[in-house]
Formats: sequence, C-alpha cells, structure tokens
Amino acid sequence: MVSLDKTNEYVIYKFLERYDYGGVLAILEECGIEDGDLYSLIESCKYAVNFDFKSAIKIMESMDFQLISRRDVQFLFTNLENLIAGDPEDLMSELIANIKIQIVNEEYIDFLGRLYRLKEALFKYIFVNTKENKKYKVCMHGKMVSKKNIMYTLKKKYNIYNANLIHGVTNYIHRYVKQTKRMDKVLEILNGERLENLIKLRNDSLIGHGFKGVSKEDIEYIYGNPMEVTKDLVKACELLDLGINIDKYDHINEIAIQLIGNYSKY
Repeated sequence: MVSLDKTNEYVIYKFLERYDYGGVLAILEECGIEDGDLYSLIESCKYAVNFDFKSAIKIMESMDFQLISRRDVQFLFTNLENLIAGDPEDLMSELIANIKIQIVNEEYIDFLGRLYRLKEALFKYIFVNTKENKKYKVCMHGKMVSKKNIMYTLKKKYNIYNANLIHGVTNYIHRYVKQTKRMDKVLEILNGERLENLIKLRNDSLIGHGFKGVSKEDIEYIYGNPMEVTKDLVKACELLDLGINIDKYDHINEIAIQLIGNYSKY
C-alpha cells in the first residue's frame, strides 16, 4: 500500500489549514495516491470551494460505502444537495465560509468580491422572504431572486425606482416591512459605514471598477480584524432566522486527517 511519510503529512496539514485542496491533491499525487476515499474527499472540496457542487457530490459518490454511511459524511451529502437546490441557509453559510477562506489565505480582493456577493444575496433574500402573502419556500436560484425580476417588482408594484438593488430593497424595507429591532440591526450591519467602506474598496479594485490593490492593513483600518466581518455577517443572518454554519471545511479537514492515518508509515 502507498504510504505518506512525516514530511508529506506535515505539508498536507499545512495545506489543510489554509483550505488549499489543490495543494493537498498535488502532494497525494506525488506520493502515488490518485484514488481512494481521501483523494475523493479532497477533490470534492476542490470543486465545492469554487461552488461547483454538482461535481463535488458526484466525486463523493465514488467513496467507499462504509465512509459514505457515516453520519458526518451524510451531512456533507445533504449540504451539497441543499446547495444545488438553492437553500438560503446553506448558500449563505457557504458564502461566509468562503469569505473566511479568502481571509485565511490573505486574498483580500477575492474576500471583498465574496462580501459584496453575500450582501446582495441577503438583500435579495430579505425582499423575497418578506413579501406579503408569501406562500412559497425561498430558493436562491432562478427568476425569484434575479436582479431583473426584483427591480421590475420594486418599480411596478411598490413604486420604487432605483438602479441599485441594495438601495431599492432598503427603501422597500423602510416603507413596506414591519419595523423591528432585529431588522433595524440587520440594516445597521449591512448598510453600516464600515461595511460600506469595504464595498468602496471593492469598487476601486480589479473586481470592481478600478485597479487598486487591497491589503490587510486597508481592511483593518476600516473594520479591524478581518474575521470580525464574518462574525457580523453571521449575526445578520441569524437575525434573519437563517441558521449558519461556517465551519464545514474544518469538519471536512478533520475527516481528512483521520483518513491520512491509513497511509502513515509509522
């Protein structure tokens, strides 16, 4: 049986700490491990962190039945199925987990891109989830949450004319949604000065409208420790009654470490 020495294991652990699943796969392949449960689990993560959930679940289906039948692995299957289906809780959790990964890897431009995407997604969710006489389950895929559909509805049904979705939905909330302390806090977080200043950084960067770089110091000057952003985002989601889990990949890494034990030389 192919084995891993201490050096390779150490490198793999370091890659796992940074959620660098491509790096882990490269080490496994160098050691002659190109199939099996460990390889499939890591390969699945490589696709999942890039939001290719269909490929991720297809790869996981090739794993041994004994591993698949574990409760923690069954949870991963359910999670991927929910992500494919557009479940709001799972998608918001995945986005925040992805934001955390960008912070860990100090990829701050990508961090800001994910942040903007999450903010917009939350405002879309608020809009479709608070409409009067709602008799449907919110799905984050399709026409229901399309920008075009929401902007059209704001204009035709609520007489809100604004080219910016976030501003338009904010106006809708103030005018048509029952005011509560919870919603006030959500808006305080999402539309607060600190988050808005991060969005401005994003707008001036390569993924926005400019060419400016973004450093950790830029983030800290505006918000403090970048991880504080994820805490506030989780809080906003919880205030919207969205159950959030941003530690999925940490749990997967624990499973991977268990499987690595099968290849240890010592």
